Amino acid sequence: MKTLCLYYTRTNKTKEVMENIARITGADLAEYTDGKGRGGVFGYIGACFVSVDRTIPKLTIKGDIDLKAYDRVIIGMPVWVEGPCAIGRAFIKKYRDKLPNDVYYVVAQMGGKDYMSKIKAMDSLLGRQSSGQFPVRTKDND
Repeated sequence: MKTLCLYYTRTNKTKEVMENIARITGADLAEYTDGKGRGGVFGYIGACFVSVDRTIPKLTIKGDIDLKAYDRVIIGMPVWVEGPCAIGRAFIKKYRDKLPNDVYYVVAQMGGKDYMSKIKAMDSLLGRQSSGQFPVRTKDND
């Protein structure tokens, strides 16, 4: 089964998690992005605004990736403003028809335990139920 780990990251925490999953599972790894740097305080503020506005004008997958070549896709994203990050939501919405039937989510969040509401929001964008999910709490390096 050919697997692709896709991720968006603002602080590199989600990237690190997805790199480990790809290494352990033998999956290919790629980043999806809106092309904007969102590091530091101003990047955080911009991320909050885009979470409320939900407008992502440009969204790409880095590298030459054919989603239809994969049997399984694992999508990693952080939580922003208590919901799936805007770039992750835009990715699912844009590429949902190109994703295989076997889709998993990895949700990186700083706190809170109510990750299922975030999964339901992503499933709604996907138009079907995901194959599974895995929450990762990134606060305090745990």
